Amino acid sequence: MKSRNRLLIIDVLIAVSMLAVLAVSARGAGPVAFENASFEQGDQGWATWGDGDLREAYHAVLPKDGASMLRLWKRSGWYQDMPVSKGDRFLVTAFVATASKDALHGDAYGEVKVEWRNKTEGDNETGSPASVKFDLVGKHDVTLTADQWKRIDLPEIKAPAGATHARVLLTMWCTDEKGGGCALFDQVSIVALPAMP
Repeated sequence: MKSRNRLLIIDVLIAVSMLAVLAVSARGAGPVAFENASFEQGDQGWATWGDGDLREAYHAVLPKDGASMLRLWKRSGWYQDMPVSKGDRFLVTAFVATASKDALHGDAYGEVKVEWRNKTEGDNETGSPASVKFDLVGKHDVTLTADQWKRIDLPEIKAPAGATHARVLLTMWCTDEKGGGCALFDQVSIVALPAMP
């Protein structure tokens, strides 16, 4: 009887230990609360600069999901900050497109980027940013087909020492007057990865 009770206690302790390990390994994992990631609440949660607006359709392109998408052109961007701690790891994705009737051209490109910033030291950038650039002609990381959504996946990103916030940016750039067109964005997603032991 005593040996059976001991075995039962050992089984319970093993089960509790396994649950604790699973809980620790899952800590920090899962979708991050990123405000208005699909632009269904207007510009709520986003800071903006330059020329951009929200559209229910733009020429032949409809939102990837929902009723709204972001359109940027001529050196513009929308961004949102989220708090981080050293070593936090994330996967960032977004859907991007350009409309054939207002396609990216010349040296114009769109970009999904994450900067690491230190808000306690004047909101200065720290560490190296992560970025994926896209266009129609293959000069950058991802080549689009006009009027079709393409998923952009940033490589796994990890907050460096000194970072208090990550700044997620959606931008469109061109360096001269020969570049232009539109960059479209929808369905931004940020997933926190499990904390490293």
